[in-house]
Amino acid sequence: MAMVTTTCECRDLPEPVVLPGCVPLHGADLVDPLQDRANPVYPLIVELGLDYLLADGFLVNTFDAMEHDTLVAFKELSDKGVYPPAYAVGPLVRSPSGEAENDTCIRWLDEQPDGSVMYVCFGTGGTLSVAQTAELAAGLEASGQRFLWVVRFPSDKDVSASYFGTNNRGDDDDPTSYLPEEFVERTKGAGLAVPLWAPQVEVLNHRAVGGFVSHCGWNSTLEAASAGVPTLAWPLFAEQKMNAVMLSSERVGLAALRVRPDDDRGVVTREEVASAVRELTAGKKGAAARKKARELRAAAAVASAPGGPQQQALEAVVGEWKGRG
Repeated sequence: MAMVTTTCECRDLPEPVVLPGCVPLHGADLVDPLQDRANPVYPLIVELGLDYLLADGFLVNTFDAMEHDTLVAFKELSDKGVYPPAYAVGPLVRSPSGEAENDTCIRWLDEQPDGSVMYVCFGTGGTLSVAQTAELAAGLEASGQRFLWVVRFPSDKDVSASYFGTNNRGDDDDPTSYLPEEFVERTKGAGLAVPLWAPQVEVLNHRAVGGFVSHCGWNSTLEAASAGVPTLAWPLFAEQKMNAVMLSSERVGLAALRVRPDDDRGVVTREEVASAVRELTAGKKGAAARKKARELRAAAAVASAPGGPQQQALEAVVGEWKGRG
């Protein structure tokens, strides 16, 4: 592999970053610490990348249908002694259980038509600003689409931030109180806003759910793929932008499209939200994403079946360990 030298920041690279077996990435989609060489985490990321070469191998929570070209590239590099081998042991996701059947979300979904509900959740650690929350609410309402929205306390400053970094609030405070005035009442029946948490695996596997507005965290991505639910990519931080690029590509296609903030305020507008939701629900891109989601669900089931690729990969790792015993 050729070494490339550049004097600009990664976010300003004029050409996409091309890695073996991966979808080309614009510099601005790389993890945040790589955006700024002055970031104290930048040298740690570089050092970590070099340290990977010292590993004996990697256990990767993925499966062939999700990242075929990347896994092929890993094997080619491993066979040449350039990089350690990767063992695809995914998809490792929790199976739905009957324990959530009395949950408010599930009871509400039971009353909705098949494939009619857009599930909106930004993971355990994601949240939005007050302004962005208002735009999302207005967009969902304008779309006319049924929705189930897991609402968290908004960030005081960032348009998209880590929920763990928001100010602590009292136990009695309700994040749905930060939604636009009368929003809950106006969307009653067509939408359900729940505070803080929902049984996501059970929600995604419910017959009524037809789409997922997702932050593209990897656990959520695998859960959506395993459930056969297409997504709208709305990355917030960490590696989520990189995941969004992959999911929105023709190669993977689980995401119908990726929402983008406007240039002036840095927020995803209500018009963008409504348009994206309608596209996933009734557009050509949405139809293609639903088809791909069904294919990924079938492939995930094959990968995790007894004796399948997941088990074979784990057995290969165990064999390596025993061989060194």
